[in-house]
Amino acid sequence: MLASPWWVSAVMGVGVYFFLRWIIPALFAGNPILVSLSRLSQSLAWLAFPIFGLIAFIAFIGKKKTAVRTEQRPRKEPTASRQKPIPVSALDQAWGNHAQASSLHQTGDTAVIPAWSLSSLRSLEWKRFELLCAKYYETLNFKAVTQASGPDGGIDVRLYRSDLTHPIAIVQCKAWNSKANGVRELRELLGVMVHEKVERGIFITSGSYTSEALEFGSSNPIQLLDGEAFLQRILQLDSTHQDALAKFAFSGDYRTPSCPSCGIKMIVKEHQNNHFWKCLNYPRCRNTFKIKKTTIGM
Repeated sequence: MLASPWWVSAVMGVGVYFFLRWIIPALFAGNPILVSLSRLSQSLAWLAFPIFGLIAFIAFIGKKKTAVRTEQRPRKEPTASRQKPIPVSALDQAWGNHAQASSLHQTGDTAVIPAWSLSSLRSLEWKRFELLCAKYYETLNFKAVTQASGPDGGIDVRLYRSDLTHPIAIVQCKAWNSKANGVRELRELLGVMVHEKVERGIFITSGSYTSEALEFGSSNPIQLLDGEAFLQRILQLDSTHQDALAKFAFSGDYRTPSCPSCGIKMIVKEHQNNHFWKCLNYPRCRNTFKIKKTTIGM
C-alpha cells in the first residue's frame, strides 16, 4: 500500500470508516448476540482516519523523495564512440607519466611491433606493464599469478616455483616514468611481505628510485629494478623470448590506461580546458587520471 498513490490510502480510509460505522451495525442489528460487536465497531470506526491518513502521508512523502532523486540523477555520459577526439600532439600521457605521445583510442593489433628500448617500455600503460612483468617471470619458469581488477592489496604479481600454495616472492609494479619511487612505496611492499609471510620482494618500475629508496632496498630483502635494469633483463633473453614478450606487450591498445577498478580502457574527457582520463562506467565508477598539457598546436 505504501507503494500506491497516497489517495488510494485516503479512499480506503473513508471506505473502512463507513463499513465499521454503518454497514456492520446494520448487518448485526437484528442479532441480539452480535449487537455488542456492532457497538464496538461503531466506537472504533474513527480509527480508520488516523491509520489510513498516516499511510497516505508516508506514501506521499515517498513519492516526493523519488521524484527529487530522479531529477538529480546525473545525465548519462556519452559512450566512447561519441567522444570528441583529442589531438595526440597536444597532450602528454600523464597516466604512468608516459612521456611518449600515443594514440588515445587505438584499437586492434599494432601494425609494427616496436623494438625493445627504454622509450618503448615506458609507452606501456600501467596494466600492460604489470602483465609484462608477470610474463617475463614466466619465461624464467616461474608461475606468475596477477591480480584481477580492483584493489591489489599491495601485490601485483605472485611468483611460485614447486609449491603452488605459497609464493616464493611477491612483485610490485609501477609504471612511473618521471616520478621517482621513494621509500614509502618500498615500506608498503615490506609490510605486505611480513603480512603474507613471504621472504622476498621484487619492485619493478619503468622509471627510477630515490637514493633513500635504493638504500632501503639494499638493507631489506627487496630487489629493485628500474626501467633500465628491467630492459636489460629482457635483452638478456634469447631472441625468441624477446620477440614473444614484444608481441605480448605491444599488441592491441597498449597505451590507453585501464581503469583500476573496472579493468576496461578509459576515455579522454575535457572540463574547463583540462583533459583527463575517465572510466567509461562513470558515474558508477569515478576513477580519473590527470593528463598534463604540452604546447597546443605543435
